[in-house]
Amino acid sequence: MNAPQTPWTLQALKTALEQSASFSGGEISCTLSPHQPDVLEVQLRSAGEITLFLTAGESQILTSTVLWPREAQDDPAAFEAMMLRNHKKLLPLCALSIDVIDGREYYELFGAMSVRSTLDSVETELRTIANSALELAAEVGPKAAA
Repeated sequence: MNAPQTPWTLQALKTALEQSASFSGGEISCTLSPHQPDVLEVQLRSAGEITLFLTAGESQILTSTVLWPREAQDDPAAFEAMMLRNHKKLLPLCALSIDVIDGREYYELFGAMSVRSTLDSVETELRTIANSALELAAEVGPKAAA
């Protein structure tokens, strides 16, 4: 199941991630979202129990995590300008967006890969997004997130 001939489904990803030897016992927990049936919620305990969200479309798997509310950032405009100038250095393999959740703007970190990616690639993506989110919060996030 490491290199599927058919595209991943969320159920197949859930099963594969839970059975993966690369995650130590109890390091990962996967739940099909009760609120959004097309979302797999993945918690990585080794990354401060960060929650990652996976969706699988026809051609891509999108992985994301919500960072912090935009208004919590000391100077959102300056932060966003700095991120545009330093994105490649600070967030390799990830992208930063502003998304509205329950009427509030939040920064969200995300990455995309082929729906036919190997399990190793999916695992790398999960770890990369989680580690990048933690590093970003510690280095440039609002004081409350650090």
